[in-house]
Amino acid sequence: MSERPLKVLSVCTSDSGGGAPRAAYRIHQGVRGLGIDSRMLVKNKHYKDENVISIDDFIPHNFFYQACDWAGEKIKNKIQHLRWNRYPKRDQVFMSDLRGMDLCGALKKLDYDVLHLHWINRRFIQVKDLPKDKPVVWTLHDSWPFCGICHYFLECEAYQQQCGCCPFLHSNKANDLSHKVWKKKADAYKDLDLHIVCPSRWLADCATQSSLFGRFPVEVIPNCLSVEEFRPLDENGVSSRWQKLQEIGQKKPLLLFGAVNAAQDKIKGFAHLIAALKLLERQGHKNDFELVVFGATQSELSMNVDIPIHFVGYVDNTKELVALYNLARVMVVPSLTENLSYTIMESLSCGTPVVAFNIGGNGDMIEHKVNGYFAKEKDDADLAEGILWCLENNVDDCLGNAGREKVLREYTCDSVCRKYKVLYESVLK
Repeated sequence: MSERPLKVLSVCTSDSGGGAPRAAYRIHQGVRGLGIDSRMLVKNKHYKDENVISIDDFIPHNFFYQACDWAGEKIKNKIQHLRWNRYPKRDQVFMSDLRGMDLCGALKKLDYDVLHLHWINRRFIQVKDLPKDKPVVWTLHDSWPFCGICHYFLECEAYQQQCGCCPFLHSNKANDLSHKVWKKKADAYKDLDLHIVCPSRWLADCATQSSLFGRFPVEVIPNCLSVEEFRPLDENGVSSRWQKLQEIGQKKPLLLFGAVNAAQDKIKGFAHLIAALKLLERQGHKNDFELVVFGATQSELSMNVDIPIHFVGYVDNTKELVALYNLARVMVVPSLTENLSYTIMESLSCGTPVVAFNIGGNGDMIEHKVNGYFAKEKDDADLAEGILWCLENNVDDCLGNAGREKVLREYTCDSVCRKYKVLYESVLK
């Protein structure tokens, strides 16, 4: 009699939306195709996939439980507000404490051999609820798991020792909220059979240097992509919606920029892109190209730039997104921090060169002047130079072809998920 398939439970706040849910769901689907009995547990379910389980399935819907839960959430919210309001001057960056929801025993009731964590924030999983009797694989999509409260530590290196005197809280106290959360994480992790996966070499180096994850094994496995969906298209494959953009711009080359909350999230670097466009305008390139922004309908910035900018909003249809990547001559990713950007990977897979700052995991994908351009970090002039360089040097799509080949070599779902299969088997041994 043959052995039963290895059972994996992947956990993510959602199965669709941002980069982490997309990565989690693609890995879940990919390892199922390799014979792994994979299921997902999510807080917010979008796909009609019987192997994706909503936490709602475990929550009692009787009046008594609902009333008690409502009252408990009110009290927890009040306590949380008091906790954070001690830092009125805190930066408006993404931070999370340890708040989570009542899982109603879901992690104990479900049958699995390996628990695979992805992004568990937005009040979903509490680290104190993680099982101590199962191997736990944790794929990091940002730095929160090994920091106190921040998802992006930027220039701060306190995570290498122990958090406290948090610069994002503007705190000068060693035992501030960041330290208290860091300490609770340390207590929760000490008894776990934890195996860390980082999609980029940069994040793996950071995790290895961290005080919370330094003693656990850390492995680099990139995120994956459906290269059949994200692919170069001929002109007929571009939808009429985007063709109208070309008509408006009289067939001028289009630059592309986009992310969730693209124009408002300072981490995404839209201000640096606007500064680069102003430099190009002063250099006489005002009429040479136009900019398309997806993920935003407008900007709070005072742009004061004459180069036309088209805000097309959130693009949730994959075919439309692929067509948009294909329409662009250059993708610009001026983020101030990145793990392994799906925007870069998707653009390269569609044969569009990328200009980005030399930060984070960007170097895993972009090869300078081969499939794109690496600008010096926060250097607006070099970002502008990179845009011009890619526009002028993508002769016969040489840059785009190199980008496509890079993705086919390293980021297909089959190759990535085979690495996860090997990892699952090894942690059980």
